[in-house]
Amino acid sequence: MRRTTTRLRCAIAVSFTLSLVALGCGGDGAAESPATTRDAGTDAVQDSGQGDSTADAVSDVAQDAVLEAAQDAEQDATEAGLGDAEADAEGGPVDAGPPVGCIQGDFQAFFGNLHAHTSFSDGAGEPADAFAHARDVAGLDVMVVTDHLEQLYIPPPLDKLGDCLSQADDANDPGVFVTGCGFEYGSGFEGVMSTGHNNVFFSDHLFPAVQLDFHEFFGTLTACSTCVGQFNHPGSEPGQTWSDFAYEPEVDGRLNLIEFNGEGDVWVRYFQALDAGWHVSPMFNQDNHSADWGSKNDNRSGLYMPYLSRTGLYDALSNRRTFASRADKNATIHMTTDMNCWMGSILKDTGVAKLHVEADDPDAADGFTSIELYGPGAALLHEATCQGSTSCATDYDVITAGPTYVVAKALQDDGGELVSAPIWLEP
Repeated sequence: MRRTTTRLRCAIAVSFTLSLVALGCGGDGAAESPATTRDAGTDAVQDSGQGDSTADAVSDVAQDAVLEAAQDAEQDATEAGLGDAEADAEGGPVDAGPPVGCIQGDFQAFFGNLHAHTSFSDGAGEPADAFAHARDVAGLDVMVVTDHLEQLYIPPPLDKLGDCLSQADDANDPGVFVTGCGFEYGSGFEGVMSTGHNNVFFSDHLFPAVQLDFHEFFGTLTACSTCVGQFNHPGSEPGQTWSDFAYEPEVDGRLNLIEFNGEGDVWVRYFQALDAGWHVSPMFNQDNHSADWGSKNDNRSGLYMPYLSRTGLYDALSNRRTFASRADKNATIHMTTDMNCWMGSILKDTGVAKLHVEADDPDAADGFTSIELYGPGAALLHEATCQGSTSCATDYDVITAGPTYVVAKALQDDGGELVSAPIWLEP
């Protein structure tokens, strides 16, 4: 091991010296890797650049010396059973690593209700009542109050959003229970028909009271660097489909979520949005208008968070790492690739993607019948039987000949359903 390490250092040192000779000892070939990270309310940017070096002036003798040293080191590394990292340093095959757009991490499932009203608009009680009920009665991990934007402008109290945020701060308990306040936009109309409602999260100010065109609302959402938007109960009323989910790429990075609660066939609406180009992740909220926040039913929004906090919530929502659970308050589903790229990732240069899906329920009586995978047009790609097991998994390989996506659905014996966020794939 010591002899191998010495030869590796010699080979690297000789190569480095020869590169300096070829470059005239200049510093222009130095690598740079600027990066900034995103916390709650900020954008994440990660870039890296690497300079090039040439050695055209190196003599044949010197090149032979470098080659011989590298070959000796490679042979010694093989004999010693060293890993790929040291072999890479000798000029051997390099592990390309995860594809561009891969979101990796250790995440835990939490359960929330992120669409609910109080007397600040057309619901019951105050935000503090909603938070207490969701925590103490419903047993939720996350509760966000989203009163109607237009009604938040009507006092009293004078500053309803500020009052809600203050009550949320009082109830927020990182690691135990997370609270927040957003609002629901709904003033867009075509004639007398509503074009759709949208929740806005992580805004410290109200949007304009009336925006009669949802395109205008999209512009306001895009301008809010901290905001995360959601399509609310699509298709609940005729026309509430945002012009059949007409795609607007400039707002796609802000409008990350779509609800499964509501009337009509939301499954069809979901794929309509995905096929239009939207990168949206499923939620299942309760849209409470009574004092039953979280206890109205067993529908849940599943949230894969690095930790239970507002920052963790922002990370999950902005990176589309959610799932919708209908009629089950503690079942989970998640999908990853063999490179541990999580659902919500928008992957580029993938070639063949090996997907892995897991569904689990801690309740012994709540077994799964199957896991199904769907692609564009809601086409069934793969189905695995679970035979009533409370823990079920399946694998599926996707050859990315063109831009595509995969959604996972888990079906339970009692009729419950779980729908995962997609993984998007580009060749």
